[in-house]
This record gives sequence, C-alpha cells and structure tokens, in this order.
Amino acid sequence: MFHPARWHRLVPLAIAAAVAVGAGSQVQAAAPPDHKAQAYANNELIQLLRIDAPTTADKKRLNTLDLDLAESAGKDFVDVVAYGNQDRRLLQLAGFKWTVLEDDLVGADKEREAADAAYAKAVKNKAVAATLPSGRTAYRTLADYNNELAALATQYPTKVKQFTLKNASLEGRTIRGIEVSHDVNTSNGKPVFLMVGLHHAREWPSGELTMEFAYDLLKSDGVDPRITNILEKSRVIFVPVVNPDGFNLSRTLGYEMKRKNCRITNGQLPTSGQCALSSNQSRGTDLNRNYAGFWGGPGASTSLTSETYRGASAFSEPESRNIQALVSANQVTTLITNHTYSNLVLREPGYAGAGNTPDEAIYKSLGDQMAAQNGYDSQFGYELYDTTGTTEDWSYYATGGLGFTFEHGASSFHPAFSNIANYYFGSGSTAGKGNRGAYLLAAESTINAARHSIISGTGPAGAVLRLKKSFNTKTWNGTNIPDVLDTTMVVPAAGTYSWHTNQSTRPIVVQQGGTESWTMTCERPTGQVLETRQVTVARGASVTANLTTCAAVF
Repeated sequence: MFHPARWHRLVPLAIAAAVAVGAGSQVQAAAPPDHKAQAYANNELIQLLRIDAPTTADKKRLNTLDLDLAESAGKDFVDVVAYGNQDRRLLQLAGFKWTVLEDDLVGADKEREAADAAYAKAVKNKAVAATLPSGRTAYRTLADYNNELAALATQYPTKVKQFTLKNASLEGRTIRGIEVSHDVNTSNGKPVFLMVGLHHAREWPSGELTMEFAYDLLKSDGVDPRITNILEKSRVIFVPVVNPDGFNLSRTLGYEMKRKNCRITNGQLPTSGQCALSSNQSRGTDLNRNYAGFWGGPGASTSLTSETYRGASAFSEPESRNIQALVSANQVTTLITNHTYSNLVLREPGYAGAGNTPDEAIYKSLGDQMAAQNGYDSQFGYELYDTTGTTEDWSYYATGGLGFTFEHGASSFHPAFSNIANYYFGSGSTAGKGNRGAYLLAAESTINAARHSIISGTGPAGAVLRLKKSFNTKTWNGTNIPDVLDTTMVVPAAGTYSWHTNQSTRPIVVQQGGTESWTMTCERPTGQVLETRQVTVARGASVTANLTTCAAVF
C-alpha cells in the first residue's frame, strides 16, 4: 500500500533505542515499541477510531494502554488515533470494539490542504467572503503569528502591548504574547482575562480562535459597547502559541499529528534538527500534563513516547513554566486554554477523585452560560477522561482564578480552515453566537467583582504596590513544589488605587477550612520597602488598605 505521507519525503527513518522513564526516576528503561514510527515506516494506515467504552472502568482500562487519545470522549466512547496494525491489535487483544471515524488521517490531511487552497482561491476571486475579524483565509504559520502580534502592537500603540515570555522554547524560539486594554501601558489594577492556544501542536484552531478574538476586540472597540466596556475595565492577555517548536513541526515540516513539545531526552536540550527526525516523532512532553497541580496522577504517562508523557518533573518544560510565570505575575481572574476537539467547555476538577471545588456553583454557572453561547457541552474535566497536571489543575488551585478548557470542533484536530469562521461566529441554532459569544461572557465575568476580590485605598502617587504569597503546590505523590504569586501595580497620580485581585485564600485551603493572606508592600520604584501589611480578602469581597506609613516617608 502506498501511503502518501509528506513525512517520508522529509527525513530518514531511524528507530530510537532507549529513553528515560521520567517522573524524576533514576531508573533508565528501554522505550516501548514506537508504533508511530513503525506504522509510518511500513506505510500502514493511521486511523481515527471511536472506541466503545460504556463504563468508567472501560475508560480507565483504555487509558492504561498508552495509546494516542484524542481529546474527544462521551458517555460511552473515547476517540483514539491508531497508528498502524499494532495499535489496532493492542485494542483487539484488550477486548475493545470500535468504529472507524477516519480511515486514513494522512489522506485526510491532503484533502484538507486541497480544500484550504480552494477556499483561499474563492475568497481571492470574491466568490465567497472572508468573514473572520482578521480576514484570514488560511491557517497561520508560526511566522504569521509572530508577525501579526508585532503588527497589532504597532497599529494600536495605546491598546496593545507586546511582550516576550520568560523562557525560550527548547529549540530556542522566543514565545510572544500581547496585552490588550485601554491605556495598556498604564499600571491600573484592572482584572485580567488570559487566553492561550496551542499547548498541543496539532490543534491548530486553538491558536486561530485565540488570535481572532484579539483582532475582534481591537476592531470592535468603540463600535460594540460590550467590547468597549471590556477593554475599559479589564486587561486581556493573549498567548496564541504556547508550544512553538511542536506547532512549527506540525504546521510546516510535515508531521501534522505532532502533539507534544521537543523534549527528546530528559534534562537535555535537543540538538539542531533532532526533533524533526522521524525516529523522534513520538518523543516529547505533553505540556498539558506538566503543570504542578496533581502532577503525576491519573491520565498522565511515565513513558516519554506516550502522547500524555508528563515530563521528568512538574514544570520541567520551559513552555509550561512560561504560563506559570505569566499567571503568577498577573491577577488572572479568568483563564481559557483552547484545544481541539469535542465541543466541550471543561471546568475543574480534572480527575474524578478530587471532588467538587469550593467554587462549583459559580464555576458551573459560567461554564453553562458559555456553553449556551457556543453550543458545546458544559461538564467537569474528568467527564472527558481523568487528567492531572493540566493548566487549570495548577492555575485554579494556586490562584482561585476560574480556569476552563475549551475543546473546539466535532471530529478533527485541524479541519478545513473554512470551519474556523463557524467555530468563531456559530451557525444553525447558535448562529451569531459561537465562541465569540462565549469569550465575551468570559471577559465580562472577569470584570464582575462578585467573582474576584478588590483591594483599594490611598497611597503615595508613583509608589509600587506589591501583592505576594509563597506556598507549596503538592504533586500527586505529595512532593512539595515551591510556588509564588508576585504581582505589582503603581499608585495613580490621584493617590488612590483600586486593585482587582484574586482571593487571598487558595481553594485547597478553603476546602480545609483555613484562611491565607496576601503580603502587601508599598515600595519606592527602586524596590525599597516602606510599608508591609497582611491583607485577607475573600472572593466577591472588598477591603480597604490605606498606606499611611508609606505615604508619610515616600
């Protein structure tokens, strides 16, 4: 059988010999057979299968097979990418039955490329209209994202601030984002809504939708009263590409099913071109299993060749550390991490044994409201399947900010690009709503003071106010990971401030019946601390902190 994979024309095939087990283990072990590499080498079909899994036990048993689970599941099924004969044989030996959703994913990618070319041509010839806020007619490359982020900052200098995340990727790429708000260069204590995409490289719509919402906010400001209000009262931060190395490989170098980052060997940077070798296509860390919250638990593998490999330790990867640092330095009261596929709005907890969060009422309310806009199902994360070490597993329990995963689309990681406008604006029963409506609700929830906290008072103009809290985040096996939240703002010229923050007590401490405080300092711009006080504030509450000592000596 001839299998027209572009991968075969790009790199030679070589079989890897051994990998570290990971999870911080000192034991070195041989890697399991790389079914992906073998399937490509033998020109075997790569298929998308819907596995019959009517019980929780079935789903857990399927999870132990270390197959490539698509981010799609229902009450009685889980979708799996099956690489060749060995994966199908493994499923058969385990007693599973399935239906075939896509009998040739490589061929489907070729069909998508043809459909995308036809769509772009039709738009160019004015046969159809380009309806996305950006006017795009094709999936962006990594260069496109970087160029457009820079262009928006140039075009809207008072509304867009471009920034570079703390760590370069494993292959040395700079990871960029933008902040969008009125008077964006002014420190003003507004609450923060964070949108991110492309944790998983093959999930191209996740970056597209993140980017389109940024365009929409900027183009609609002053025209749409809802958006004008959002930009006046909040800061919206966008990181469309969390995983640039993996995305670049998926988007332009021919291995479209790449999911993870480019961690080839634990503790080592990849050499030039190493990640693109076909023998390494299964290697890497699943960034959405690498966060410290519950790291190393269910739904995260110890095998470096597994699609859910959790990494050698919590936050072992620079890409996940970037989001940790970004959240830690901002009062992120709402977070959406975009993924594909399964048309879901997922909320904490990510694994069934965790029990409901102390914020289940407002969590569910917002999730249901957003799902009513985009037509998705609103549910707990574990109802997809158990996961640990995800973005919200850490962000929610560390900050109390409400974090959601959106799974976009019904049956493809990156469908024909013409679908993106439908994902964004909606169609049929959700016409005119779509994810645009859901994102707007998330942004409006961000500015809803009943869903975060406010610290206000007086202080000397120009003084730097700092809120800081140090604590430990526990992994699944009880290891303590040192963590810190450290955010600042500058007292305005009027000498009064209003700082929209997250609650001072982390949800896990709330569950235990305890309280925590922010350590608040008033500082000179040089960093000299002039006043320190403890501030305790609950979700939906406001407290006053007049910094009189600081004002007297500033």
